[in-house]
Amino acid sequence: MVYADDLDDGLDYQVNDVAENEISDNESVTLASGNESDEVTIGEAKRPLDTDDHVKPVSAEDSEKPLSKRQKKLANSSFYQKKLERMEYEKSQKQNLPKGSTEKIVEYLATSIRDKNPDLSALELDELYFKKQDFISTERFEKERTLDNFQDFINNFSKSPRAIVLCQSNIRVADIYRSLSGHQAAVKLFSKTKLKDDVTRVESLLAPKKDSKSEKKKNNRFNKNGKGKTDPSAVVKYFISTPNRLQKIVESTDLFFQGKEKLDIFVDASYLDPKNNTIFTSDDSAILYNLLKEFLKKKTSVKILLY
Repeated sequence: MVYADDLDDGLDYQVNDVAENEISDNESVTLASGNESDEVTIGEAKRPLDTDDHVKPVSAEDSEKPLSKRQKKLANSSFYQKKLERMEYEKSQKQNLPKGSTEKIVEYLATSIRDKNPDLSALELDELYFKKQDFISTERFEKERTLDNFQDFINNFSKSPRAIVLCQSNIRVADIYRSLSGHQAAVKLFSKTKLKDDVTRVESLLAPKKDSKSEKKKNNRFNKNGKGKTDPSAVVKYFISTPNRLQKIVESTDLFFQGKEKLDIFVDASYLDPKNNTIFTSDDSAILYNLLKEFLKKKTSVKILLY
């Protein structure tokens, strides 16, 4: 330590004999210069520097501070609203698909097929795609596509002697069946009955008759006079089923593919189940696509119509 007497500079220093590191921040130091003295307080002499090094950083704890109840409510409300809007848009797209053009239908189904077969090559996917000529547009039907209007829709668009109606579920099969005047013109083919019974019924309705010409004339004469029994195969036109059940039936019999007469396939595509799925987005959609392609390949004069 240097003392005042050791400096030959003409100044009289009065410094307490304490170590520098023992001076507190608020302790004053007196400097004597001639007849004047300056008293400086260490703590008061400090001035904060306006540099980035002295800005208090935001801690990770502060950045992860949980949202308030109001902030959570606003965030959840916004997210929920966007989710509702997206669900309504998707619902509208599904329900309006049957009203679209054949180009729109083919494009929608192509997207669905790609999504369900991500591992297939472009060439393999091309074999699964549908063509515009596979469908008949039903854009001109302006009524709401409800059960009450299904009979009117069928009357307007069904021009073939036989028609298949594919529905998403057993319950929907029963609903469509009732809308088509019940048993007089339609049959139900679904899992409520045994598969072998459905196959037997299809065979009895579609199998070629073995009656002789004389017996056919006799039956026709009786029918015209109202005295004979009407042949059920001459009355039944609509075969209502689910994709899964019909697929099992055609695996057991090929009668649906025989003959050169036209065949219409109506797909109940506007119906939404409780989870807002249509027949094209249901669990059986892959079976539906394969079934439709099989009919197009094995049966002549097949057209697909969406309701």
